[in-house]
Amino acid sequence: MNGTFGAFGVARLGIYAAQSGLDVTGNNITNINTAGYTRQRLDLVSLSSSASDKYASIYNVRIGQGVLTAGVVQLRDPGLDLQYRNASANVGSAGQKLTGLNDIASILDEVGKGSTDEDQDDGVILRQMNDLRDLISKALTNGIDGYDGMIRESADALCTLFNQYAKDLEDLQVKYETQLEQNTTEINNILKNIRDLNETIREADIRGDAALELRDERNRLLDQLSGYMKIDVKYSMEDIGAGFQVEKLTVTLGGSDQKLIDGVYGTQLSQELLERNPDFPAVDPNNPYLDNNGLPTADPEQAKKLDNTNYSLTLGPLLNDRGEKLDAADFGHDLGDNELYGSLQSLRELLTESGEYSAADYVDNVDDEAGSKRGIPYYRKALDNLAQEFAEQMNKLNMPGTGVEGEGVLFSEGSNNNDTTDITAGNIAVSKDWNDQKVSMIATQDPNASSGDNSNLAAFLDLFNKVQEFDPKAIVPGTGNNDAAVGEPYKGTFEDMLLHIQSTLAEDQMSTTAVLTNYTVTQNELYNNRESVSGVDLNDEATNLMVYQKAYTAACRLMTTLEEALDALMAM
Repeated sequence: MNGTFGAFGVARLGIYAAQSGLDVTGNNITNINTAGYTRQRLDLVSLSSSASDKYASIYNVRIGQGVLTAGVVQLRDPGLDLQYRNASANVGSAGQKLTGLNDIASILDEVGKGSTDEDQDDGVILRQMNDLRDLISKALTNGIDGYDGMIRESADALCTLFNQYAKDLEDLQVKYETQLEQNTTEINNILKNIRDLNETIREADIRGDAALELRDERNRLLDQLSGYMKIDVKYSMEDIGAGFQVEKLTVTLGGSDQKLIDGVYGTQLSQELLERNPDFPAVDPNNPYLDNNGLPTADPEQAKKLDNTNYSLTLGPLLNDRGEKLDAADFGHDLGDNELYGSLQSLRELLTESGEYSAADYVDNVDDEAGSKRGIPYYRKALDNLAQEFAEQMNKLNMPGTGVEGEGVLFSEGSNNNDTTDITAGNIAVSKDWNDQKVSMIATQDPNASSGDNSNLAAFLDLFNKVQEFDPKAIVPGTGNNDAAVGEPYKGTFEDMLLHIQSTLAEDQMSTTAVLTNYTVTQNELYNNRESVSGVDLNDEATNLMVYQKAYTAACRLMTTLEEALDALMAM
C-alpha cells in the first residue's frame, strides 16, 4: 500500500539496504589480505506487491514499496577456478621435477665440475681418473717398480669418489621417500578437511545460512590439493527430501572417474599395497584380498602386505566422518602408474624412473614412456654402469690367465674380497689381493717377456682413450628371453660417459625449466584473471562506500522529508 505511511516503509527499507551494503563493503575491505577470501556482493531486489487495494482507482499510479536484501553472494567464476587448478597441477608437476633434478645436479655437479678455477672444466671423478692415467703413463716410461703403490692409492681414491656419490644419491632417494610420505599425509588431511567442510556447509544450507567463509576455506583447500594432483570439481544439487535441495561438491581425479570426495564422503591415500584377489569382483565379489595363505578375505588387516618397490598409491573406499562406506562394495582402488598428475606424480617418478635402464617388461606392461623418464634411479644406474665397465676393463687386462707374476683382480665389490660379480658405484673398491700386495698391475701379459716389456701398461693407458660400450642390460639383468632394458648401449670413453651423464641431466633441467616457465606464466595470468573477479579491489570498494553512503544519506533525508510533510499535513 502506497501513501504517506507507506513511504516511511520505503525509506526504512532503503536505510536497511544501504547499511547492509556498507557492512558487506567493510567486510570486503578488512579481508583484502585474508588468504582465500572471495569478494562478496549484496544482492538487492525491488519490493512490489502483486495485489491491488480493494478500493484502488484505476487512475492510481502503482509504485514499488522499496528494496529488500536478497542475500550476500560470492563473486566466483567456476570456469576460471577450473582453469587455474589445471594450471596449478601443471606447475606442481614441473616444479617438483625441477626441484628433484636440481638436487641431483647439486650432487653430480661435483662429479662433472671441479672446485677450483684452473680445474673448472674437469670433474672430480674425471680429475682422479686423469691422475690414475698419469701415474700409469709414468710407470710405462719408468717401469712399474715404485709406481704400483701410488697407482693403487690413486685407484682407491677413485673408488672412494664413486662410493661417495652413490651414497649421496642413495641419501637423496631416502629424502624423497620421506617427502612422499609427508605429502601423502598432507593430502589426506586436505581430503578429510574438505569432506568435513562439505558436511558443515550442507548443514548450513539446511538452516538457510550461505556459509561463505566456509566456502572460502574449501576453495583454498581445493587450490592447495590441485598442486599435488589434477582434480575435477563439480557442483550439483542434492535432494534431501520434501522438495528441498542443498549443494553437493564432488571431486574426482583428473582424467578419470575415481572419486576423491563425494559430498560428505571422502577417500584417503595409502602407500600400503595388499594382495588382491584375482577373482574379485567377477567370481568373489565380497572378498577383494588374499591373506598370507592365499585365501580370500574381506579384511584388509588380514590381507597379505606386498613390498611396494614402485612407490604405488592406493585410494581407499569413500567414507564419511563416522567411518561408514558410501558403497558397501567399495574396497578401494590401486592407482596405475600414470593415473596421477601433479607434484605427487613427479615425486614418484623421481623415485622410480630409470630411463634407458628401465626393464623391458616394465615398459611393455606398465608404462610405455618409462624409457624417456629419468629420476634418481637413472643417475644411480648410469654411475653403476661407468664403475662396472671401468672395473671390468681394468680387471680383464690384469687377468690374462698366463701365469704372469702379479696377475689377478684389481677392482672388486668390496675391499675385503676379490669378487667381481656385481660391481656398482656404491661398492667398487680396490681388491683385497691388491691391497695385500698379492696382486699388482702387471706390465706384460707374457710370462717369458723381457724385463723391459711394458706392453700391458700401454694397454692400460690406452683404456682411457678407447671407446667402450656402456650397455644398460649389464646393469638391469633380463629374465627369460626378455631384453633386460630398453636403452641402447652408449659408446664412448670413460670421460665421454661422465660427460654424457652430465649433459643428460643438463638437458633435462633446461627442458623442465622451460616448461615450468611457460606453466607459471599461464598460471599467473589465470590467477590475475580470477582475482579480477574474486579478489577485493580497493578502488571498487571505495566506489561502493560512496554509493552506499549516499544511498544511506538519501534514505535518511527521505525519512526527514516525509516527517516534515506529515507535520505540515497534521497542522492543517
